[in-house]
Amino acid sequence: MGAPSMTTDQLWNKVEASEKRKNSTVARELVVALPNELNQEQRRELAERIAGQLVERYQVAAQVAVHLPDAEGDQRNHHAHILFSTRQMDANGDFGGKTRQLDDLKTGPQEVLWMRGMVETEANFGLEQAGSAERIDMRSLADQRAAALDVGDVDRAAELDRPATIHEGPRVTQIRREAARAGRAPLGALNRAAANDQNRQLGRDRAELRQVSAQIIDFQAARERRLQAAQPGMDAFMAGFRAHQDKQAKVDAERARLLAELEKQRAEARAVQERQRAEARTAKERERQASRPPVRNGPKRDGPDFGM
Repeated sequence: MGAPSMTTDQLWNKVEASEKRKNSTVARELVVALPNELNQEQRRELAERIAGQLVERYQVAAQVAVHLPDAEGDQRNHHAHILFSTRQMDANGDFGGKTRQLDDLKTGPQEVLWMRGMVETEANFGLEQAGSAERIDMRSLADQRAAALDVGDVDRAAELDRPATIHEGPRVTQIRREAARAGRAPLGALNRAAANDQNRQLGRDRAELRQVSAQIIDFQAARERRLQAAQPGMDAFMAGFRAHQDKQAKVDAERARLLAELEKQRAEARAVQERQRAEARTAKERERQASRPPVRNGPKRDGPDFGM
């Protein structure tokens, strides 16, 4: 990235200073098992390459710590703890936005698969460079066995036909070591200790869930603030819209009144015309009656009248 170099204290103090919330997550941890077939220098180079991949993909700051096996544990347990910031770092060493793709419910699982595939690729490259024939495989034993059967490798499929080992957890490991040192069997039920480990992990998961919920609340609060900031403009728009609606209603009412008045006048005009036509018909009838000859009363006779 070209970011300025700094000590571990400087890095994480700067990471802490970039956060505003007191319960913010400042870093993520990736624990990587390192091949026992490599020497210590090769394992450190492998861990640094893996950290470099994380830095390049997410633009974050990372710290690598390579651990040797515990004196009382499996001497093949070489591993590295890679801490990387939750915020991106620019070329000036300043921290910016969060790497949200790792928190998202859709993209998060895809990123985990990418990390597993990247670790597999880098570890196998290191083994190849060291001249070792060993390889690691991110797939489950069942998937590896199915792939071996697909290519007809029956011997490899038989080798892979075994149950996967179960990670017992730190408390069970501690109990086994204490019992071995004392030369006795474990005093408590190991499944209970394993359950306690699971409960502790469940507590950590719940804490992370609360943190994500707090982030969601923050998003909602920011949304409310944006809505409040936009409210005056929305109120002005709605007031203008209502004024326009009121004006349009008045125009429509006046148009309706004018149409009603026009119809009334038309009806009155039709009534006047009808009265005029009726009066004209009446006058004509009177003239026709007046022009007729008078009608005589009594019977009509022919010849002289001899009556006395």
